[in-house]
Amino acid sequence: MNLALLTSLSDCTPKVRSELATFSQNVAFDVQQLRELGLNIEENSSHYQLIPELPLLNLLQISTALLPYRVHYEQVISSTNEWILQNIAHLQKGDLCLAEYQTAGRGRRGRQWLSPFAGQMMFSFYWTFDPKKSIEGLSLVVGLAIAETLGAKVKWPNDILFNGRKLGGILVEIPNVKNGYLNLVIGVGINVSLPEKTGINQPYTQLCEIDPNADRQILFPKLIQHLYRHLNRFEKEGISEEFRQVWQRHNAFSYQEVNVLTEQGVVSGIEQGIDERGRLQVQCGNELRTFNGGEVSLRRK
Repeated sequence: MNLALLTSLSDCTPKVRSELATFSQNVAFDVQQLRELGLNIEENSSHYQLIPELPLLNLLQISTALLPYRVHYEQVISSTNEWILQNIAHLQKGDLCLAEYQTAGRGRRGRQWLSPFAGQMMFSFYWTFDPKKSIEGLSLVVGLAIAETLGAKVKWPNDILFNGRKLGGILVEIPNVKNGYLNLVIGVGINVSLPEKTGINQPYTQLCEIDPNADRQILFPKLIQHLYRHLNRFEKEGISEEFRQVWQRHNAFSYQEVNVLTEQGVVSGIEQGIDERGRLQVQCGNELRTFNGGEVSLRRK
């Protein structure tokens, strides 16, 4: 918006001046609301400018590195998962959508996913499986691939942690598409460099705390290629014993006292990792109990 234009119209009629003043106030209010969401907006005498947290992504470089998969890139989008869902009829397995900012990003259980402009790694991709194959434990596979790439930990079922704080999250959706496959839309959000104000209401961390030189241009292809290798192996082997051992080494709550929040109440015990179906195992006295990801939440006691 050109602020100088408002000051140059002082000789307008009172009605026009009043309308311009109201418009200016509304713009200032909207800018403040956006700043409270974590957007870095600078103001000078002539305009407002949205400042990215990090250099914008280079689509050509990332697309070339990820061939033959196709990459769709938007600076601002409602939701990368939603873009995949809307375009799924034209996509091939492994095609992606990347964005710098989401206006309606979603997390697990419908929670809002907050993000600064160009301060995260945000992407969603389309994947398919043989419908006869079980996908129990899928989000664990995605989480482990991310944790291995970034030097982080996993919290069952699908949180990425570093020093006990949330670094990233995963959202898996199963659209009803009749094409002979089990269709999946998998969304990932990873904090890279965040402003002081984010609107996030839980302890969080960012990749620049792990590696101050973290470069999204380099990390995107590396992470996605590693992730796709894990998914291809999962389709062949499921949650194998080897996978369970590797996952346990990255498990943030391994053999710690935890609370499992269920609809029936809180269950306390010692976390024992995962079983062959990717379910959480907790030792409660003499009983080893298992829990599914869709029905509970896990907390350190």
